[in-house]
Amino acid sequence: MEAKITFANGSELTAEMSGNCFIVNEKPDFPEDLSEVTVESGEGEKVYQNVIVQECAHVDDKYWFAFVEEDPRDVEIRMLEDAIVELAEIIGG
Repeated sequence: MEAKITFANGSELTAEMSGNCFIVNEKPDFPEDLSEVTVESGEGEKVYQNVIVQECAHVDDKYWFAFVEEDPRDVEIRMLEDAIVELAEIIGG
C-alpha cells in the first residue's frame, strides 16, 4: 500500500507501507522539525506528534523506517532543559 508522508515544514515523501514500516528506494532526507508528521494511506490519515525516526535500515536496495511518537514527558523535560540553558546564558553572560 502506498502512503504520502507530509512533514511539519510541508515537505512530502511517498513510500510503500508494510505494517508500521515505510519503504523507499532512496535514502530519505528527513527534515529537522518532526513535531508533526501526517501519513495518508488507504487506511486513512494518521497524524503523529513529536516523531522520532526509528532506524532507517538499508535492506535489498531499499530503505526501511518507522515513526515512533516521543513520550510527552520527554518533550516537556527537553523543553525545560532548553529553558534552563537559555536562562543560564542570560544570567551568566
